[in-house]
Order: sequence, then structure tokens, then C-alpha cells
Amino acid sequence: MINYLMTGFEIVKRLVKEIIRLASVALVALQLRARDLVYTLINVSIRRRRLGSVIPPGYPGHGREWPKYLAPNFESDSRSPCPGLNALANHGILPRNGKHLTYRQMAHAIQHAYNLSPTLAERLTAASRELDQGRGWIDLHDLNALNVIQHDASFTRPDIAFCPDQSSPNTELVDKFLAHASNGHSLSLVDLAYYSGLRRVESKCSNGEHSLSYSFKHKYFGSGNCALMYAVFGGDVNDLKVWLGEERFPDRWEPKNREALGYTVVQSQATTLAIEFNIHEDQALRPEDESYFEGDVEG
Repeated sequence: MINYLMTGFEIVKRLVKEIIRLASVALVALQLRARDLVYTLINVSIRRRRLGSVIPPGYPGHGREWPKYLAPNFESDSRSPCPGLNALANHGILPRNGKHLTYRQMAHAIQHAYNLSPTLAERLTAASRELDQGRGWIDLHDLNALNVIQHDASFTRPDIAFCPDQSSPNTELVDKFLAHASNGHSLSLVDLAYYSGLRRVESKCSNGEHSLSYSFKHKYFGSGNCALMYAVFGGDVNDLKVWLGEERFPDRWEPKNREALGYTVVQSQATTLAIEFNIHEDQALRPEDESYFEGDVEG
């Protein structure tokens, strides 16, 4: 027979544990936000890193010299929907097999390779904790889960409904995206917002499992990816073609963002909001896109 007194006690105990957990998460978030604000203010106050020395001495990429690129062996190597992490593994900055990666390891690698603040690097890796099942590490392939890192209307992958394995980029999608640079050589924030609108409509029309319609969080995440691409690559089409299409660093490349303490969460969020609130799914199409939705809309 169920003891209702003990059941009530158990309910209260679990509620208290959950409140403590949420308070702990909130405290960590506040501490990260405070640190990030300090980094942002210092970045405004001191000189940016010199061209040619954005990556500090002792780190891969210093002097625009990157470790050797090796294409992954998809039979044995683990890869994700994220070009940024895949490129790090393909150059051996993260383990080339993409397996047993800790959050500290990933945050350290993306911080220094892309000149991000420690706070932004920590924030970017936080989402993957949903997938580790208490292990404290992940394989890159674990990120092939809808709406963690992967999201519908990606610029480099078909929706997961059409392509369950998101480990490698779709070069046709990459080329379509890069063709939308208004000046032919560099994608602006306007270009990024415009193309995001195209891809969202394309995904909504073709994918019966489209997941973005009622999720501002995941729309915002997609716009956040655009903001990072814009900051780190300056929208440069030639560099992005290599990084997105081959998931490697272009020869003699270094990040365009030169902040002394790295690109911060505050900076990223400001650009993300500028992109997200200029995305309009009912926008007028550019003349070259009038036939965009004809044919195979799955990409």
C-alpha cells in the first residue's frame, strides 16, 4: 500500500533539490555574464591585436600557420553538424577522431582558434552538456541531434528529416548561400538576414517536421551562428567557401575579429539580435531568387 505521507515527503525533497539546482545554474549564468561584461569593457579600452598576430604565440594558427589538414575518415572518425568543431578536428587541434571530447577541451580550442572570449567559448559548449548522459565528454557525432547544435534551415546541411547523418556539409547548399553576397565577395548582415528568411521558408514548405515555427530559441541560435561567421570571417566568401565546404582553415588565414580579450557574449548577442529581427519570411525576393523555390526544395 502506498504511504501518502512518505510520498508527500519525497515530492518536497525533489522540489527542494530542483530549486537548489536551478539556483546554482542561475548563479553560474550571472557570474558568466559579469565576467563577460568586464571583458567587453576592457576590449573597448585597449588596443586590438595586431594583424598577423591575432592567434597568440604557442597556439595553433599563430602567424597564420595551421596544423596540417586531413579529411576525416567517416568510417572511424566522429563529426558533427558544426563546421567550427569539425575544422578543429580536421586540423588536429581537437583529436582527429572527434571522440571523447571534454567541454574544457572544446572551449579552449574554439576560444583560441577563433579569438573568442573565455565566456563565449564556455557558453557555446554549454548546449552539448545535454547530450553527455553524465559522462563529462561527448563524441562529435553526438551533436547530430535536432535543436541542440543542429537546427532546421541550416546553411550547410539539409534538414535532419531528410538527412539523419549531419556529419558532412552539402556543397550545393553552401554554394547557394555564398551566392547571396550582394557585392559578390562579402556577405553583409543584410545578406545573412535575407538568406535566413529564404532557408526558413524553404524548410517550412518542404519539411513536415519543421521545428522552427514555434521556437524563438532555435531561430535565435541560427542567427547566432550567422553572427559568429560574420565576426570571425568578416563575411568573406572565399574564406567561407573553404571553411564551410571543406571544413578546414584557408591557407594563411586568421580571424577577422581582433579584440584583445576575444569576441564576447555581449558583442555576439548584439549582432545576433540585429540579424534575427531583420529576418522576414514574407520578404520580397531578389530578382535572382524568383525561381528559388521551384524544383527540389529539400536542397
